[in-house]
Amino acid sequence: MPSDLALITGATKGVGRAVALSLASQDITLLITGRDKHDLQSLKEDIEAQNGSSDYVVADLNEPAAFEHLTDAISSQAKPLRLLVHSAGIAKVGKISSMPLREWQENLAVNLTAPFYLSQKCLPFMPPGSSVVFINSVAGKTSFPEWAAYSAAKAGLAALADALRLEVQAQGIKVISIFPTSVDTLLHDKLPFNWDRSNMLTAKQVADIVKFCYLQPDKVMLKNVEVANIAGTF
Repeated sequence: MPSDLALITGATKGVGRAVALSLASQDITLLITGRDKHDLQSLKEDIEAQNGSSDYVVADLNEPAAFEHLTDAISSQAKPLRLLVHSAGIAKVGKISSMPLREWQENLAVNLTAPFYLSQKCLPFMPPGSSVVFINSVAGKTSFPEWAAYSAAKAGLAALADALRLEVQAQGIKVISIFPTSVDTLLHDKLPFNWDRSNMLTAKQVADIVKFCYLQPDKVMLKNVEVANIAGTF
C-alpha cells in the first residue's frame, strides 16, 4: 500500500475527477470527497481499475461537520498528507442588482470559506515537501459581467493562497494556485450562456498540470500557474 495520502475535494466531477484519475497511477492513496456516494464509489472503482489506491468520504462542504469527517478520515489513514487539492466549486451568476443574498453567500462558502477552513484542518498532517493546490480561475484575476460573486470568491482564494504560502514556507509546504481559462465541465450545464464548449480547455488538461506541479522536487514550487487557451477565454 502507498505510504502517502492525497485529499481531493469535488472529486466526483470535472477537474476534481480528472485530477483523481490523473494521479491514480502514482504511489499515493487518494482520499476523494464529494456529496454523492454513488459517484464516489464509481470513481473509486475507476481508480482501482488503474491499479490505484483510494478511499472516499461523503461530505458537503456547506456543512460544518464535513470538515471533522475529513480530518477524522485523514487521521485514520495514519499516513502523511502529501497533497491537498481544493477542486470543489460552484458558480452562481447574476447581476449585482438582482442576485439573491443566499446565492452570493453560497459562492463565498464553497469557493472561499471551505478551502480556508479545510486548509487549516489539514496543515497539521502535512510534512515538508507537501503541496496545497487551489484550483482557481481566470475569473480570480479578471471580473466579468454577472460573475461578481464567483470572481470575488476566486480573487479572495488567490489572496488566501498567497498569504498561506508565506505562512507555511518555513515548514517546507508548497502552495500552488492554478488559473485556467474556462474548462468544459458540467458546471456550464447550469449557466445561462451559449459558449462554444468545444473550444474550452478540458478537465484532463488542467488535471495534468496539477500532476506536473505535484511531481516537482521538494524544493521546486510553481506558485501561480496561468493556463490559457489559444482559442480564447470562453
